[in-house]
Amino acid sequence: MEACFANAANSAITSPANVFAYLIQTLLTAQYNLSDGIYPPDRSEEVATSNGEFDFVIVGGGSAGSVLANRLTEIENWKVLLIEAGENPSILSEVPTAFHSQLHSSEDYSYDVEPEKFACHGNKNKLCKWSKGKALGGSSTLNAMLYVYGSDKDYNEWSQMGNKGWSYDEVLPYFKKSQSCGHGHSDEWRSKYCGNGGPLSIRYYNYSETKIHETVLQAAREMGVPILDTINGDKFVGYGIAQGTLDKGHRVSASKAYLSPIKYRNNLYVMKSTRADAILLDNTRAVGVRMTLKDGRSIDVKASKEVILSAGSIASPQLLMLSGIGPKKHLREIGIPTIVNLPVGKNLQDHVTWYGLHLTFKNQTATPPSPTFMLDAAYDYLIHNRGPLASGSFDLMGFINVHDPSAKYPDIQFINGHIPQWHISIATNLFDAHNVDTEIVQKITEILTQADMLNFFTILLKPKSVGEIRLRSRNPTDPVRIYANYFSEQEDLDTMLKSLDFLKKMLNTETFKRHEFRLHHIDIPDCRHIKSDSDEYWRCNLRHMSSTIFHPVGTTKMGPQDDPTAVVDPHLKVHGVQRLRVIDASIMPTITGGNTNAPTIMIAEKGADLIKEDWAKTSCEREMSLNT
Repeated sequence: MEACFANAANSAITSPANVFAYLIQTLLTAQYNLSDGIYPPDRSEEVATSNGEFDFVIVGGGSAGSVLANRLTEIENWKVLLIEAGENPSILSEVPTAFHSQLHSSEDYSYDVEPEKFACHGNKNKLCKWSKGKALGGSSTLNAMLYVYGSDKDYNEWSQMGNKGWSYDEVLPYFKKSQSCGHGHSDEWRSKYCGNGGPLSIRYYNYSETKIHETVLQAAREMGVPILDTINGDKFVGYGIAQGTLDKGHRVSASKAYLSPIKYRNNLYVMKSTRADAILLDNTRAVGVRMTLKDGRSIDVKASKEVILSAGSIASPQLLMLSGIGPKKHLREIGIPTIVNLPVGKNLQDHVTWYGLHLTFKNQTATPPSPTFMLDAAYDYLIHNRGPLASGSFDLMGFINVHDPSAKYPDIQFINGHIPQWHISIATNLFDAHNVDTEIVQKITEILTQADMLNFFTILLKPKSVGEIRLRSRNPTDPVRIYANYFSEQEDLDTMLKSLDFLKKMLNTETFKRHEFRLHHIDIPDCRHIKSDSDEYWRCNLRHMSSTIFHPVGTTKMGPQDDPTAVVDPHLKVHGVQRLRVIDASIMPTITGGNTNAPTIMIAEKGADLIKEDWAKTSCEREMSLNT
């Protein structure tokens, strides 16, 4: 137990966690059963010394890789290796409200984005930072846990682009396959949109701020905005409360859902703290992976059937390009011989967010937090799995079409976050996690000395602007160059600014007037010369107070053989390379209209079935040829 406490302390010190996060982590460590021994053991040394061959080598143990490792090892005679650069998720990752404390920690790659012309100017050094999980479970260990499909139009669009098998009706069964849904909805909805036998728990948060939720929902009703019984259904415009990947007040990461139940499967080999450096190729056939172990040793492992990249929208294209699969011109610049010329790293899409819209209201019942607030919250969470630490701080969301209120599909997503008066540490933790400049954070927190704050985090759902991932060098330890290109298309900027019109209409509802809501104009140093509430001010506000919601996709685009912009085919096989697939969010041709973790898990569920079908067909053909 003493060692257990020591590990918790070391983790807290190396993360940006404050006293609050350290307190919770220490108390959770006292319940040591939360994470100790629930994940598969590290078999790195066994693999390194055996010189064995595997049927499948999966690079990346995140949301997609965890699913694939589970589903492929269902075939008992398939030997599967899963390579993960991180370790087991920390104990702190269990706590829903603590996810911001994990950002920029040892569990986060925390990439720097190249300077943006139209966004992120209010961040430290005027740079966006992209978080990505570095642990078993990947980003599902440090995301906001929100579980959102998107709309049927998202997937039907994929299908219309030539991706047979990827329409909404064809992918919905794979969403359901992953799920174990909670109660609270009609049997009709559950049978159509939610699964019951899967490993991934989908629940409402154990603690939700019902008063502020109901106030916003009532204002939406006044405006004629539909109220959604569920976020994932047949209605896509409206306001509602989202579910998350949760169970009994705890996070359910992909690793906990998919790897923990199979941790002792004999045909599953997991290597942790192991970096993949290159795909081993025999001409244009993938035969294995070169990797570096924690102690610096470099080893090669062979794959008799397939190599599968599930390292995400940043690392999967990086590994392809390091291996000579990518844009010929760019690879030549880096000094890498081109094996297959493909548009790897192109088509980068992300959900840019505007965090500069803050409403304030006077909460007549507000009281300063008690000196024992943190201890009380910790007790409530540890004993009853409820309270502020189990909070769905961002589970109230709206999907709105700001150009056409009668449209079936949204173009803007609002995620509402309530910060009570005097709870300055919550705001500081939140905006520090998004790399916001210290002076601007101070201006935001000053609001909380006078009133409660309701944030409208505004997300552009279907951006026209496209970015790119490029290599920095031939060295696999060098981070890639990320060009997000937010608002490079004028239409994106116009749509984001128009979301302000919706908010101002909500301010004019009787509900918001009764609670004396008002729109606060943040004192941004570079915008002080501009008249408040002018169009110019809000453009300046958006340019400074915009960042990412951590949803990069599209960098190994899925498309048919005749699509010159595609990297993988509809079976997720890399064009021009045998026995190599990419199965993660990077294959999305276009970004989905909502949070991207649920679609990523769906992609992996479907990808696993595609692999099984392809190899069953191969086996059948081989057997037929032997019998003729």
